[in-house]
Formats: sequence, C-alpha cells, structure tokens
Amino acid sequence: MSVDPSDVWDGLPRLSARTLDLERRAQAWREGEAARAAFAWLGASGGLDDVAFDRPEVEARASALGRPGLVAQLRWPRLRTRLAIGVEVPIVHAVVDRLLGFDRPFADGRLQTTPVEWGVWTYLVARAVEEIAAAGASPFRFGGAAEADAPDLSIDRVGPSPFDVEGLGEVVTIRWAVRVGGVAGAIRLWLPASLASYWADSPPPPDSRPPFPPAAVDFGSDWRAVVGASPMPLGLRKLRVGAVLPLSGSRLGGTPDDLAGALDLSCRAAGAGPEYRILVEPAPGSSGRRVRVAGPLLQQRPSRQGDAAMSPDSPRSSSPGPSPVADPLDVPVTLTVELGRVSLPVSRLADLKPGDVLELNRHSREPVEITSNGRLVARGDLVLIDAELGVRVTSVFL
Repeated sequence: MSVDPSDVWDGLPRLSARTLDLERRAQAWREGEAARAAFAWLGASGGLDDVAFDRPEVEARASALGRPGLVAQLRWPRLRTRLAIGVEVPIVHAVVDRLLGFDRPFADGRLQTTPVEWGVWTYLVARAVEEIAAAGASPFRFGGAAEADAPDLSIDRVGPSPFDVEGLGEVVTIRWAVRVGGVAGAIRLWLPASLASYWADSPPPPDSRPPFPPAAVDFGSDWRAVVGASPMPLGLRKLRVGAVLPLSGSRLGGTPDDLAGALDLSCRAAGAGPEYRILVEPAPGSSGRRVRVAGPLLQQRPSRQGDAAMSPDSPRSSSPGPSPVADPLDVPVTLTVELGRVSLPVSRLADLKPGDVLELNRHSREPVEITSNGRLVARGDLVLIDAELGVRVTSVFL
C-alpha cells in the first residue's frame, strides 16, 4: 500500500523561520545575565530558587486565552499597545504557597485563584517590571537601546479575566513550561505581532561569556541520547509508516510527555575504537528535551566476536563455494531509537559532573529518530504500549 508522504505531517504545526528566531531570542533572553539579575530577588527573598523553565514555544496566534488561571494585563502607552502574562492555576498556587509558607492540601491544588492571590501576584508583576527596567533586561531594543528605560509600562489589572485582544491585530503567544518544586504548569506571554517582530529583529545583547578556546571548538563530539532498541529480524523491508515498534533494553518509564528513568548518552570513536557512555536522566517537565547527568563517563570496547557475528559481510559457514547474496533490506537488523543529540566540546566534556543539565537538539514537536548502524532510516513518535514505551513510525527513509 502506497502512502502519501504529505499525510504523515497532516495536523502537525507549521513553524516559520520567524517563529524559530523568536523562540531562540526568548530562550537567550531568559538565560541572559541581565534577566538572571532582574529575577535574582525571587530566590534570595522569596524562596523560589528552584523554579525551572523549559524552552519557549511560540505560536503565531493568541492561544489558550480561556484557560483557567491568572492574567496580568499591562499597558504600554509609549507604543500605544497592550500585552499580558497568563499563569496557570497550579503555578499560581505553588508560588503563593511558597511565599506565604502555606501547605496547601493536594486536593485543593486545582481550585480557582482567590483575591488574596491576585494581590500577591500584582506585587510580583510590579516588582518584576521594576527590576527588569533597573537591570536593563528588556528584550525590546529599538535602535540598540532597551525600551525598559522608559517607565511607562504599567499594570492594567491582575485577576482571572481573560486577556482582551480586541484592537491589537495579530497576537503571538510565547509559552514556557514551568515547574515549581513538584508542581508543573505553564506561563504564557501574549503580545502583538508587531512587538514580537521588534523583538526578533532587534540586535542581540553582547555576549559576556568568554569564547571557547580553538581546541574546544575543533574537537567536539556528537552524543546520542539512546532510548532503546527494536530488533527487526525480517529486515528493514518490513518497516512501514504506522507500525508500532516495542523497545527492548529501555530503562525509561513514565509517559511520552513526562519521561522518567534513565538512558545513555553514547558516542562511538572513529573506526574500531571504543564506545563512550554517560548515564543521564530526563529533566522533569522538559518532555525529554533536557537530560541531567547521573553517572560518570564510561568506556566500553566493542566485542570483536559480537561484531563479526552481526556483520552482514562475515561468512556464515566454513563450507567452500559461493553463498547466495541477500537483499540488504532483508538482512536482520536492530534499530536504535534516539531521543536527540547533543554536541559536547572537549572542555565541556571534561567538566561534566552529576547534576549538570544538557539540552538536546530536539524540539517538543519533533519526532524521535530511528537509526540503523548510525544511518537515519525512520522517524516516529513515542507511545505507550500497555505500561511500556514504544515508537509509532511516522516516516520512513529507505
């Protein structure tokens, strides 16, 4: 049965170059020194030093306006526009509970926000606006100057009312998955598309980090986050779009959106050199895009006997005479499922220690890669097969 390749991607979001550029700008802003300085007071005096943000995701529309939670609506008179910040209910409760020292019963974690919480968050938003201006951490730079120097960004209202986008034209949504202790949720920034374009087109702030030495750049290594393997005893010819592959040797559990357990970062040396492995764990709330180092760097030399037995070019018997030539697609193989990859320069590799977090080169909307002997043969989505993880094939490259 022939499969139209376009059918595989039906229903998936389309990402433009501008959207990806805005995601990179938002990520760079949140991780920049100025933004860190602007929010340092939350950890120092508020006990919120364990708040974890995931990578931003941008949608070219006003999404989730009606989701329950708390909305801080702001006015920007100089630009004659408005923007808003939306916080989901669990995060609203978790932050207020942490600040007030309140131990909320688990059953009350989904209750609607209260006027007391609106007041606490009004203070938090007002303080954040002031600190961003004082630190020069505004992401909006017109002509090279931070617009935060103008003190006319003010709070309109903070409460459960949805953001009114009437008169703003096209609106862009930037969403961060957030975890406060053991509570997960999301924070959204809604802003006019024109303001988002200013952000994406503005000159980036100077990078204060020292450059890598040439040796660290020249001698980088590509590490694969291996989820598990799936044997194909009848060969790659049986690989089809829509097929569900069970995983063997996987130590991962949880769900595709909230992975738990362990997996290996692996890197094979050139030729017949050894394979290096680092035990890692998916970072909570990251959908597998970030991993935390959980063990030391290990070296494992390949088994010569095993390599010879698995090599399709090795003789299968000692009897003389020519052997029949098999179609490469019919040769038994073992597929490797990769969650993503990360490039580690020598300097970074030498400094790795348990607890360090590494970012994989995979977006939450991207499928995992299925490889054979290092070659990409398919992509797929992680699924649950009963209580075990598997992969549903979405595209095949043969």
